[in-house]
Amino acid sequence: MDNLAKIFIIFPVLLLSVAIHEFAHCWTTDRLGDDTPRLTGRLTLNPLAHLDPLGTVMMIVTSFLGFGFGWGKPARFNPDNFQNPPRDRMLTAVAGPISNLLQMLAWASLGLLIVPLQNMIHLSANIIGVCILVCLFGMQINGVLACFNLLPVFPLDGHHILSYLAPPALRPLIDNPIWGLVFLILVFSGATSHIITPLINLATQTTRFMVGWPPDWLLR
Repeated sequence: MDNLAKIFIIFPVLLLSVAIHEFAHCWTTDRLGDDTPRLTGRLTLNPLAHLDPLGTVMMIVTSFLGFGFGWGKPARFNPDNFQNPPRDRMLTAVAGPISNLLQMLAWASLGLLIVPLQNMIHLSANIIGVCILVCLFGMQINGVLACFNLLPVFPLDGHHILSYLAPPALRPLIDNPIWGLVFLILVFSGATSHIITPLINLATQTTRFMVGWPPDWLLR
């Protein structure tokens, strides 16, 4: 499959995965007592509400390259509205990666349902093949997003978790926005490829373990 064909499969799956990830943040924030997402129109599964300009460009470019990676608009919250700000900020952060893990399981389950259809009903092998490919990419993309977002670096979700677990005296250092600049430098220098590539390999092997399908053709 050429890269132009891949973008029509990868980009929609990636866009949906990121939208659900951001919605999970917003829904959790709302349930914990902060109505900021509701007031800003973010309490929705509509992907357009969660698009980040730079993150969307990354989605398009990486989809064309054949693997798919990007991010959505950060979910805003007001910690003053939380009953327990450190804990509730951490719960809001971890909701995103958990949503990706659940999506990974959902794509795996859908794939397991689709495979027998080839023998049960008269569907074109090409149609079945595309459906399986969509499920495989759905699993892989969400596995990468879950692992990557758990890295303890600002502004990724993992930094909120690290901040909660760290001694209070270290939280200002962990939450310093300067780490966001460092993160962008790493992204545009290509250094993050040394993180993303192993995560892609991990997600691919997890795909093999979960469903038993040979994933070699997944990255072609």
